[in-house]
This record gives sequence, C-alpha cells and structure tokens, in this order.
Amino acid sequence: MKGLLTLLFLAAITAGVFALGGLRGESDEKSILNVAEEVALTVKIAAPTREKIVRLVQAPGDVEPVLEVEISSEIVSKIEEMPVEEGDLVKKGDLLCRLDDDNVLAQLESSTARIAQLKAGINLAKPDLEKAERDVNRQKRLAESEATTQLEMQDNLTIYKKAKARVEMAEHELSQAEAAEKRFQEELKRTVIEAPIDGVISKLNAKQGEVVVAGTMNNAGTVIMTISDLSQMQVRARVDEVDVPLVASGQKARLYLQSASDVPVPAEVVRVASKGTRVSGRDVVTFETLLKVLSSDHAIKPGMTANVEIEVAHRDDAITVPVEAVVHRMRRELDEAVVKEYDERQEKVDLSDRARQAQYIKVVYVMQDDVAEVRLVEPGIADTRRVELRGGVKMEEQVIIGPYRSLSQLKNGKKVALSDEDKKKAEEEAGKKDPEEEQLADDEAESDGDATLATSSSP
Repeated sequence: MKGLLTLLFLAAITAGVFALGGLRGESDEKSILNVAEEVALTVKIAAPTREKIVRLVQAPGDVEPVLEVEISSEIVSKIEEMPVEEGDLVKKGDLLCRLDDDNVLAQLESSTARIAQLKAGINLAKPDLEKAERDVNRQKRLAESEATTQLEMQDNLTIYKKAKARVEMAEHELSQAEAAEKRFQEELKRTVIEAPIDGVISKLNAKQGEVVVAGTMNNAGTVIMTISDLSQMQVRARVDEVDVPLVASGQKARLYLQSASDVPVPAEVVRVASKGTRVSGRDVVTFETLLKVLSSDHAIKPGMTANVEIEVAHRDDAITVPVEAVVHRMRRELDEAVVKEYDERQEKVDLSDRARQAQYIKVVYVMQDDVAEVRLVEPGIADTRRVELRGGVKMEEQVIIGPYRSLSQLKNGKKVALSDEDKKKAEEEAGKKDPEEEQLADDEAESDGDATLATSSSP
C-alpha cells in the first residue's frame, strides 16, 4: 500500500513539472519553468599575431677563463721567495716564487763527486784490463808451440774476463751517476717557478715559508697559485637532458650575470658534452655545455654565476597565439571529425587501443557567434609567452585563452561569453577607425559640402 502511494505521489509531481513547463509568459512566450537552459562560460580571447618568435633553452652555469693554469711544485721544498700577490698581472717568464735549493745543491754536488770517483776507478781498472789482455795473447802464442799448459791458459783468461767486467761495471755506474746529475740539475731548475702564460694571479694558496709537496698518484700535491687569462672568458653551463638534443655548436646565446641580471651578454655555443652527468642526490642528468663569451667587459670575472639562454630555433614571420590558448584533450573527449583529422595527419604508429585512447591531442578553441569551436592545431616553436601555430586558425579569428577554469570546461559547441571588461575593450577597438579611413571620410564630407554650396549659389 505504501509503495502504491509513493508511485502516485511521484507521478503527480512529474505531471506538475510538465504542466509548468508548458505554461508560457504573455510577453516573451517563453516557458515559465526553464530547467535546462545552458549557462555561458565567461572567457577571455586574443587574436593571432605575426611576429618573430625564438625558442630558448635555459640553463645555469659558471664563468671561468678559457685559459687557466694551476701552479704546483714538482719537488718537496720550502718557499724562500714569493714576489707576487693575488691580483697581480704577470707576463710569461716572470718569477712567481723561488724554493729552497740547499738540498738539491747538496745532491747535485754528491752526484758530481760520484762521477769523478767512477771516472777515476775506470782509469784505474783499464790498465789491469790491458795487462790481462796481454797475458791472454801471450798464452795463446805459447800454446801454439806447446810451451804452456791448458790450466795456465784458463787462469789468464779468467783474470782477463774479471778485469773487463770491472771496467764495464764502472762504466755503467758512471752512466747512472751522470743521469742522476741531470735529474738533480732539472730539480735545481724547478726550484725557480716562472709564469707559463700572461695573466692575473687569480688565487694564491701558499705563502712564503710554507713547505710545498709534489703531487703523486694518490696525492694531488700543493697548488701554490692559479693564473687566469682574463682576456677571454667562457661559461660552463649544465643543460638538462630534455633540452640537450636541441643544442648544437655555433648557436647564438646570451647570459645574465647575477650582478647585472637585466643586462644580456652575448655568447656562442662551443661544444656539448657527449656524456651526461648525474647530479649527486638527485635523479637529474645534465650535459656540460661550453659557451664562449663574446664580450671583453672586465666586470665579467671567474667564478660568477650566470643564467644562460641559448637560441635553438627561430621564425621571423610566424603566426603566434598566447601559450595558454593551446590545451590538451583526450581522444574520447573530442568529436569524431577532429580525431579522424588528427589520425590522418599522423604517421603510421603501431599503438595499442588502450594507448590510443589515452592519447592527448593539442587543440585550441575559437569563439564564433558566442560558441566555442574546437580546432586541431600543429604547434611549432614556443617561447615563454607565445607559441607558433602551423595552420588551424585564421588571422581574423579570436582564440580563447582563459581563464583556466573555463578552459578546463570548454567543449565544442559550448556557449561562451566575454566578461564586461573584455566586452568594453572589444567595443572600443571596434569603434576605432583607421586614421587613413577617417581622413578619407573627412575629405568626402568636405567634397559633398562644396558641391551643396555650389548648387545653392547657382541661379
């Protein structure tokens, strides 16, 4: 019984709604109860423009000299003299520092004395070798006449071989001592360190009186100072792996220093690393990119941080719209005609049905007679503000660029309306005439006035 009463109650409510929907007002003849009327979305619009557009790749980097040399010691010694200070200009061959050479001089004197000793030993051993050689030759002659025994012959030959070996050993030791003398002479030269290039002492790590250590396989050694050639600078930038395929040698670039972030400095890409580097502690891979600074400004100093912008592509006469005009829609959200047009433009790609349905398609919405119309577009290069469109939109059309809430709800055929502020701007722009058209209208008005005056003054 209760179920029957419920059904009768619902039927009565439905009949009442249809009855109210059938009633119409006397003035506008519209339904009194309009429950399905569509509410227009408030949107903003913009017209396509023709302009130059440049695609940029941005990356952080550090400024450094093209030529920079770290000065280290090749021997272990104490710094006795250092006539330069940090910031000094030096020329190639100028004295940078002088190391204590007492130990090297002592070793050199010892090596010289050893050479003299070995030469004297050789002079002493050679007469014994000559005597042993004479005895052997004499024994050979006696053996021909059988005037000596085989034992005497062997004894003399043994003495000869020993004397010869002593002379050869002394000669080898002499060669070794002479090599040591040359090494000590080179070490003596290394106690005087001179500038290898023209430049500036950009960093001074050691002081007079300190002991410097030579570098080994496991020890980098002491870096006494660093000389930088500031006449030519470069930037070592870190380009993200997503952008690095677009970067190539010879591309124009500009960099912005932290000290003058609004002043661009021209640069040029020199080379891009063939292997990436993973940032420690982060799942990010960057490629080291070297850029030559095309400026001789002395304000650019080594160690400065710079933001680099590389021009990877440009169009001089491109049809562009604001980047927010291009939206992504899934295949199932678009009309069949748009999806079919998209598939015809694409190359043959073997995708599964699931992957195909999950595809996103780039489109823009155009405002036509207060209705949003979807247009399939092929975006080109883009910068931070605008994106190039290769077809899909005409110059005289208005594309919808926002707001974001409205863009997310837009569909083909959806009613749209401009805000009051945008309507006023559109009316003001439509009311403005071209200066040439206004002058032409004024000339026509003056001509009509002159003709009327001539007609009225004629008899």
